[in-house]
Amino acid sequence: MEVFMKINEVIRKHRKEKNMTQEEMANRLGVTAPAVNKWESGASMPDISLLAPIARLLNVSLDELLSFKEELSEIEVSSIIKEIYEMFDTEPIETVYQRILEVTKEYPNAESLLLSLIGIFNSRCVILGVDKNEEYDKWIQGSYQNLLFSHDEEIRVGAADGLYALYIRKEMYEDAERCLRYFSAKDPDRKRKLATIYYGKGQYEEAYKTLEAEVLANYQTMSVMLLEIFMVAVKTENFEKAQVIIEKESALAELFEMGEYHKNAGKLELAVALKDSKETLRLLDCLLSTTNTVMDYTKSKLFEHMTFQEVNPTIFQTLRVNTLKHFSEDDTYKFVRESEGWEAFEKKWMTA
Repeated sequence: MEVFMKINEVIRKHRKEKNMTQEEMANRLGVTAPAVNKWESGASMPDISLLAPIARLLNVSLDELLSFKEELSEIEVSSIIKEIYEMFDTEPIETVYQRILEVTKEYPNAESLLLSLIGIFNSRCVILGVDKNEEYDKWIQGSYQNLLFSHDEEIRVGAADGLYALYIRKEMYEDAERCLRYFSAKDPDRKRKLATIYYGKGQYEEAYKTLEAEVLANYQTMSVMLLEIFMVAVKTENFEKAQVIIEKESALAELFEMGEYHKNAGKLELAVALKDSKETLRLLDCLLSTTNTVMDYTKSKLFEHMTFQEVNPTIFQTLRVNTLKHFSEDDTYKFVRESEGWEAFEKKWMTA
């Protein structure tokens, strides 16, 4: 929530800027120095009849003197927003617009409130088909641009997001691209926005590459998150949940055409967690037989516009060797080595 300068801080700030003592100010206003001291300390407020003389003495407008209020509570912000929404149902859009202007003048530093009001008004203009009104567009654009100078990063990003959408709708792609500098390079939505700009400018190849790279990155993120959930489930011995999660992780790999190896890797982890030696050997055999599918996604139509490094075939043999060594030496898999099927399995793969 935005914090506003209080009237006592406004008086103290401007008095000091004029190199005026509290006593000098008191003499000019016909009050006592202790009265001025109480105003500046926040112990009391000036009488309403003194507001105009104080504003003239400090060379500020009454709006400036009075508009710096204490921060609005969330309830107050919600109340204002609710009022605006209700007005849209009962009043002409011009009346709502004028009310929003009044609110923004009354609370000029309430940046989060202003950001919400701009977004609400802009959306309603689009819905009602009046988004081509030059006055409204100018206000929306100007208000967003002003908020780009906020000290609050969240406000700046919100304003940039609003401006980006406005520029995209108006097919102002160069302006839209400039908005992207307000977004972190790690923002998952930044590349999608860039792809939209590429598409709008007719740079379809670049749009494809950008979107496909994001699809692949999102798959990898979702897969890792599911495996993390799986590990938590195993740690808490919630094997029913662990099985559900691994089935979904496998289905995800199939959906994104990751290849047989990726479809079964998680299932092997589940079999190990359950100490199911028979299923572990079956899945391990499956993985060793399909190591050459690890990079199958590079052949998928999903990612056909992406450029991948050529894979050295020896990587598949290295993967098989390391996997076998892991199962042959790690104590975690002792239950597998002691199982009935291990000897035949070992004979098959150790001599392969």
